Amino acid sequence: MILDDLKNPNFTNQFQKWNFITDQVMGGISSGDFQVEEVKGFYCYRMTGNVSTKNNGGFIQIRANLKPKINTIDYNGIYIKVYGNDKNYNLHLRTGLTLAPWQFYSFSFTSTKNWKEIRAPFIEFKKSNFYQPKSIVGQTLNSIALVAGFSDFKSDICLGEVGFY
Repeated sequence: MILDDLKNPNFTNQFQKWNFITDQVMGGISSGDFQVEEVKGFYCYRMTGNVSTKNNGGFIQIRANLKPKINTIDYNGIYIKVYGNDKNYNLHLRTGLTLAPWQFYSFSFTSTKNWKEIRAPFIEFKKSNFYQPKSIVGQTLNSIALVAGFSDFKSDICLGEVGFY
């Protein structure tokens, strides 16, 4: 299932808006932006910025809610097509059991300076807190986010397509 292939830029195929969020919501100083661009022949959401771990911060992200929600039982994982700057990034998923803002399930990957498809199996997502269920498998997904964070660096990543396999 294709969640977004930029046929309706800034909105998923479920008509959910992509939002840009930084650690400034909790006192951090990371900054950035995202916009629709054409990069190496593909339209994408390009997220750029400066990630800083000062003031207990350390992230920027683009996030979309999922409505209708996606049940992980119906798929094996998520795929994304990305183009980046050879830095580490994360996919964050939130479920009905991740109630606090700092709770999520995370999958890490390294971007490349070529378009690349990343496959993120649900069984490889890691929980952010000890009191979350160990696995995301069997849960219903509320949102998905592409995250630059957790170290000081310049973010520059393009998200060209996202879906479930």
